[in-house]
Formats: sequence, C-alpha cells, structure tokens
Amino acid sequence: MSSQIRENLQKLFVLGISYKKTALEVRGKFSLTAEQREDLLKEAKENQIDGIVVLSTCNRTEIYAHSSESEFITNLFLKYSEGDQEDFASNGYTLFGNDCIHHLYRVTSGLDSQIIGDFQIVGQVKNAVQLSEEMSLMNPFLNRLFSFAFQASKKIKTNTEISKGAASVSHAAVQYIKDKVSTLESCNFLLYGTGDIGKDTCGNLLKHMSNRSLTLINRTVSKAEALANKFNIQYKPVANLKEEVDKAEVIIVATGAPQPTLLPEHFNGSEKCKLILDLSVPRNVHPEIDKLAHVLVITVDELSEHISEAIQQRKDCIPQAEGIIYGSIAEFYSWLEIKYLSPVIIALKENLQRVQQKELDYHKNKLTDDELKKVEHITSNIVNKIARACINHLKDHHKKQSSPMETIDMIFKDMDS
Repeated sequence: MSSQIRENLQKLFVLGISYKKTALEVRGKFSLTAEQREDLLKEAKENQIDGIVVLSTCNRTEIYAHSSESEFITNLFLKYSEGDQEDFASNGYTLFGNDCIHHLYRVTSGLDSQIIGDFQIVGQVKNAVQLSEEMSLMNPFLNRLFSFAFQASKKIKTNTEISKGAASVSHAAVQYIKDKVSTLESCNFLLYGTGDIGKDTCGNLLKHMSNRSLTLINRTVSKAEALANKFNIQYKPVANLKEEVDKAEVIIVATGAPQPTLLPEHFNGSEKCKLILDLSVPRNVHPEIDKLAHVLVITVDELSEHISEAIQQRKDCIPQAEGIIYGSIAEFYSWLEIKYLSPVIIALKENLQRVQQKELDYHKNKLTDDELKKVEHITSNIVNKIARACINHLKDHHKKQSSPMETIDMIFKDMDS
C-alpha cells in the first residue's frame, strides 16, 4: 500500500452514536433535524471541509468525513446536537480507515440495522449523500466509496435472502399490532406522521385491514391528504388530534420531531384502552403518557424485541452478505491503487515514447520514408510491449513497495545503463 493511499485512509473516519450502545433517551439527544444537519454542513464547508456526510435516523446519528479535522468535526457534532462531551465519550464511537469502510458497508447493507436486513437505511443514506452532493461536500474519495457501498448493498439485497420476510421498523410495528391486537378489523387506527416511516407503516398496515378504519394526521395537512387519497382512507388536520386520539384504540406516532408531539393533554377525559407505537427518535410520545393506566406505549427499541422468525432467517444470510462486502472492499482498494498509479502510468508511457521519438529523429535522415514508417511501426510495438510489462510489474510491485515513482526511476535507470 502506497503512502498516498495510507494518508487518504487515515483521513477517512466516521463518528457517531447508535442503538447498539446507547439508550433511546440519550440517543435522542444526538439526533439531528434536517435544519441542524444542513447548518452543520454549511459550517463545515465554511471551514474548508470538502468531504462530509451526515446521517441521522431513528437508530443512529453518524458523520462520515474525509478530512484531517476530526476534532473540529466532532465539536461540530456536539454543537448542533443536544448531546454533550461526557455522553459522547461514554456512548459514542469513532472509526478510522478500513474500520470505517467496513462499518459503512454494514450500515448500507442493513447488517448494522437494529432490525437486520432493514433496507430502509439505504434510502436514508442516499438522502444524506444527496444533501452533501448538493452542497458540494462529496469529494472524489467519499463519492467513490459510497458508490461502491451502494453497489454492494444492491447486490446483497438481490443475491441473498437477507431482506426477505417482515422485519423493517414499519413491518415490525404492523407485526406487533397483528400479534397483540385481536380485534384488528374492528379497531380504530390513527397514524400521526406521514414521513417515510409513516408511509411504509400505512401501506403495510392496510394490507391487513379490510375495513380501512385508519385516519391520517400530519402537521402539513397536504401530505396527509395526498397519502389518504392514494389509499382511499380519511385524513384530518392536526387541530383534530385530540378528537382522533380519543376515537382510536391503536395510535402509531411517526412524526420525526425533535420533541414530543403527542402530549398528556391529548388524553384528557379519555379512558378508552389504547396501544401506542412510537416509531420516532427522539421519542415523540411524551414520557408522562407512559404513566396513564389505560395506555401502553411501545418504543422502537421495544419493537425490535418482538419481530418475527424472519430475523433468524436473515441472520443466516450474514456470512454470504459479508462475503459480498469483502469482495467489494477489495475492488475499492484496487480502484484506489489505480487512481494513485495513474500519474505514474502516464509518466511511464510518455518517457517510453520520448525515447522512441529521440531514436527516430536521430536515424530518420538515414532512412527512406517507407523504411522510416516500418521502423516507426516496429518501435511503437516494442514501446507498447515494454509499457505493458512495466505497468504490470508496477501494479504488482506497488502492492509491496511504498513508492511507485521509485520503481519508475529504477526501470529507466536500468535502461540508461
């Protein structure tokens, strides 16, 4: 591995916090809203950072960067989140180089998801990358790395059974309802929040309902209206939230807000038993609601414990998925080697052609035009053969030695002797 590749790998890192080590309450402090993510990226750009991606989902908040300013970017993370240094030191992680690459591949392949094989994460990572692209914060190294990771993710989804069965957050919510609610066809359902998770939950839930007693509410009423029209169900403005909470036996909250959106006052005067599934991080169901005697609140973390046998089937696919990941990472390293060898290969060809032209110029007055063309053709073939041999040698030699330019110097030194 050359010093150039080593230097670039040392600049690559991911820092973040995830469900694996961090409780929901603490994880919520480090969650970043869309506005916070954009402001963080703007400040990074103002400070000459050209490679950075910010990902914030219900299970993780992570920053991928290709920069020497890891401390500065860590401070940016703390500045724009509600978390503090002490919490991050206890719960966070920072991975560099190959560890970061392997982590990214596992994240984009659903292997690091709370629900294994949840490919909803791919769309979330692509959205994060798109935002960085729009702000010119995807340098060539990061751009290529994420491209390789997305290709591997697609291959894993296509060639393995890891995404089969019902096991995304929205699927898990619906599965939980099916398992726990015996009166599925007579219940009144309320879905509060029609973002990505809300849309998925709506579609999955309706597959199991024939009476379509599902009402949608969203802070932007036009989004609730569009989704309701798509599935031919009803929607209400957010002003009707208390009224609809009172009617519903099952409430699903997927509002994705930085603070609770379902509050104790929405339950004033209500004594009907209710099941509430909070799919948001940080929690969007106020913790005081947990204390209501007639209400059962289930969080994202608790949902993951109630998923179906599909999870075990997905776990069985991990070795196959890991094999695809290691193959793709090897291709990425090959790309790096070629990328940093390209200037060397160009220099090699130019040097060989310069030697050829020098010899042709020296002998051309002694040759007829036909003879010169033949000699030119023969020497071109020789130059190309030498170039191919040297390039092949260079690629092999490059894997063992640190300096490709030293190899070139050695080759031409031998030719001149």
